[in-house]
Amino acid sequence: MFGTVHSKTESEEKMKKQGGFAMYGLAILGICLVAIGLLTIGYGGVTVGFSLSLDFQSFLVGGLILVLIGAALIPGLPAVAKLAALALATLSLLIYIHMMPDLEFMLMLISDVVVLGFAAWVAILFLRK
Repeated sequence: MFGTVHSKTESEEKMKKQGGFAMYGLAILGICLVAIGLLTIGYGGVTVGFSLSLDFQSFLVGGLILVLIGAALIPGLPAVAKLAALALATLSLLIYIHMMPDLEFMLMLISDVVVLGFAAWVAILFLRK
């Protein structure tokens, strides 16, 4: 009367065979985080102006980190796009660290090692999948 009931895996396999893209909860969350990150960058640009000032850089770094987390959560996104988001977030964070006026040079180098190490680890994770 109600038709056949398919399990979740049967539905997923059917979508894969048909070439469709199923929207999972993590994919939706990832898309929302990417949108929030881009809106954060836009808001920072409108509020303090698009420049290399520390005020805008804080919005830029925060927004790009949200874009990176969102891109990592989207399962159908190619690894190249995830690596591009990682590179942008890493470079902006390194620029932000080196623009801080009161930070000692040795602390900048230590921060560079941490950021680059984390970026390398995440890049390896992206390339494995």
